[in-house]
Order: sequence, then structure tokens, then C-alpha cells
Amino acid sequence: MAGSIMVTFKEALLTQLQAAAGFSGVQVVYADPGEAMRRECVFLGDIDGGTQVPETFSTGTRRRVEDFTLEVLVAVQGKPTASSAETRAVALANVVDDVVANDPQLGGLASLTFCEVDGMSMTTNEAGIDGAHCVVTIRIHAKARLA
Repeated sequence: MAGSIMVTFKEALLTQLQAAAGFSGVQVVYADPGEAMRRECVFLGDIDGGTQVPETFSTGTRRRVEDFTLEVLVAVQGKPTASSAETRAVALANVVDDVVANDPQLGGLASLTFCEVDGMSMTTNEAGIDGAHCVVTIRIHAKARLA
């Protein structure tokens, strides 16, 4: 019985994002790079809302539906204005959206029914010593059928 696809989902999504043409020259990594973050970075964040609901109530192995949301963060820093940081961050967020929309099963990931972008949020700081900074958080909803 598969316990969860959360890790394999993140690995498959990372592979798709790293191959995206729109991320040429952009740091795309599995988790928050911390101090190693470059001026333009895409990284996978937390998973929340993870639930597993049985499809049927019977004895033995039961199929379950797993439902969770992964945060993908796009960070842009060092731009001269807050507006220019936001413009670039949203352009990179749109690449994430396109990757998910064009392949909602992430190349046939086992057990994944679909994934979709279900929202974005944005946080921006005015220019400081390193220039303006913007982070767009993209929420990707995933649903899987576990055996």
C-alpha cells in the first residue's frame, strides 16, 4: 500500500520545472536554499492540507484518495524598483503555472490523478541595500489515488 506520493510529487515537479525553457539562468531547487539563494530563485516549499480518504470501507487493502497542496515560491531580489521585482516574479510564476497546466499528471507520475495551480499570493519589499525583493507563493493542489 502506498503511504503518500508527496515526496515523489515534489521530485517530479522539480524535474519538470528544471526543464522549463522559461527558467534559463534561474536557480530552481527542491527546498529553500537559504543563504545560497541567487537573485532569481524558484523553490519548493511546504505541503499542507494533506488528507487521505478511503474510497470504500471494506477489509483488506483499501484504495484511498490523497489530497494536498504544495507551495512553490518564486523569489526575485536586486531589482531597482518594487514594481520591476513584481513584474519579473510574476513572469516566473507564470512559467510554473504553464508547466502544471501543460502536464497536470507530471509525466505520468504513478497514482497522481491531477494537479493544478489553485492560487497565488505576493509579498514585496521596497528597495533596500540589495534592491527590491518580491516573493510569489504559488499553491499547487494535487490529488492522487493510492492503492
